[in-house]
Amino acid sequence: MPPRRSNLRSNRPAGHLLLLGCSDRKRDVKGQLPALDLYDGVNFRVLRSFLHERSWPPGLCIKILSAKYGLLDATELIETYDQRLDEATAREKNREVLKALDALDRPSSIFVNLGLDYLPAIKGIEDLFEKQRIIHAEGGIGSKMAHMKRWLNALPGTTATLPGKRSSPSYLYFFPDWDDYVTEPFVHETAEADPQLETTKRYAHEIFGANDVPYDGMLVSLAQIYTGKGTLSRLDEKKVKRTDLRKAMRVPKRLLLFGDCGAFSYVSEDAPPFTAEEAARLYHRFGFDVAASVDHIPLPEIVVENKKGELEKRVLTDMERRQRMELTAINAERFLAARRKHRHQFTPIGVIQGLDTKSYVGYVHDYIDMGYQHIALGGLVPKPDSEILKICCAVREAIQTRTRTEKENVWLHLFGILRPKIQPMFRLLGVSSFDSASYLRKAWLRSDQNYLAADGKRWYSAIRVPLSSTKRLVETAKEQNISEEELRAMELRCLVGLNNFTGNKQTHQEVVEAVNEYGPLLKRRGEDNHFFEKHDAVLTDRPWEKCRCPVCREIGVDVVVFRGTGRNKRRGFHNTWVLYHKILHGK
Repeated sequence: MPPRRSNLRSNRPAGHLLLLGCSDRKRDVKGQLPALDLYDGVNFRVLRSFLHERSWPPGLCIKILSAKYGLLDATELIETYDQRLDEATAREKNREVLKALDALDRPSSIFVNLGLDYLPAIKGIEDLFEKQRIIHAEGGIGSKMAHMKRWLNALPGTTATLPGKRSSPSYLYFFPDWDDYVTEPFVHETAEADPQLETTKRYAHEIFGANDVPYDGMLVSLAQIYTGKGTLSRLDEKKVKRTDLRKAMRVPKRLLLFGDCGAFSYVSEDAPPFTAEEAARLYHRFGFDVAASVDHIPLPEIVVENKKGELEKRVLTDMERRQRMELTAINAERFLAARRKHRHQFTPIGVIQGLDTKSYVGYVHDYIDMGYQHIALGGLVPKPDSEILKICCAVREAIQTRTRTEKENVWLHLFGILRPKIQPMFRLLGVSSFDSASYLRKAWLRSDQNYLAADGKRWYSAIRVPLSSTKRLVETAKEQNISEEELRAMELRCLVGLNNFTGNKQTHQEVVEAVNEYGPLLKRRGEDNHFFEKHDAVLTDRPWEKCRCPVCREIGVDVVVFRGTGRNKRRGFHNTWVLYHKILHGK
């Protein structure tokens, strides 16, 4: 790894500094938010709009003068408060504020947007920075806001891009693939068998069509090679052509192929199953557009097999966790070197693993020193929202500090992270892309959140109609003296009722009675078996009728039936479609 960057300050002016006064108006929330998101005055709305549209220009430092917290970074996490900064208090804070400003590297331009009461706090700023580089917003609130907007829009620089993506800011979503496809056409169990019917497997991008795909690319793990699951496991690495993976998965050209190592699949091993050089070669051979360096997750504990062949938990020592973190960084440097040496045709993304905020930030600096323009944060999945947000805020501040002399900002990816409560803040903090299969898997892994309404605001529980051949169902039937023939008849009654469902009172009652008699026979471990109200709610609202996605239009009520991979994965595809088009892009 390269030596740690020097802490010496640069005397050459670079980057840009925006000084804002806090606002009386704040978001009514509990807990901490980034200052940039907590304050809700007009200037902060303009600033957030700019960052959504343009993302963070390289080297832009935003400092906020707060009545309670003094001079703070826009990414700093703070709680709401009720305190006003008057002229006398501003004078008292002057020495503290100037000291904080003096600690900053010299910016090439400074824009000051402060009210009259706040100005005494920065009296003497001309002695710190060259006067000609300082611009003060003038006029009333509207004029100052317009002036600031012009200054922001004139700032140079963009964010590093990915192949085929334009230079304007992006918030890309990558869909992780582990053989998630369905068989077409969908055939209902009550339909007559057609021996001439030809079926084919289809991925989500084929179901929705090239112009309506609910993701910007697919994340495919090299781990598929040795796990035996996934398209990569079925391709011969020695004979494969760079176009074969895309052809096998029938991925449209406009979608990116993003490769990673699938670190969770080998998290219990002492080391990754391949070297940085091997991974780089494989990415190139399989034709990936974007490729992640080889990482090793420093979890607090792992599951291993003991001498008796039994699985047990083993706590990793602090040294072992740090070794994994350091190995990840060493692999990142070797990965980049291999890509350069062999001129592999993919965009390299350096994966960072950390133990805490400090370690993530430290490695951000190191990876930029290595030459990475694209960085990914790994190991965040087990962490709570509050810790993830803290890490992302600190990483953004670090990136802005390090890109003062750059023409492009760093592309930042979050591995495996989709957190609905804080997702909007990721984009505000300049996250460029993320991946997650969360909304796909909710379709069958949750008891109360299986189907997402088309407006993205409400989850519904799916209607449980288990296969009558299910072992636990058969066992329960025997306990209740229900014959296999009677069990199949109960199952068929549910399926026929659903197939005939029109929404009127009679068909509604028929489905509810049939499902509530049959469904509870499947005893679910650790799950509430009482779905009566949930079933009634989804049948009453009929949310699939309000959705325009191809899945809902094709199979109707069956999209909310919890039964087999055909229905469950289609429902997962629908959820992903709503996530992408409604929640992420507001269409």
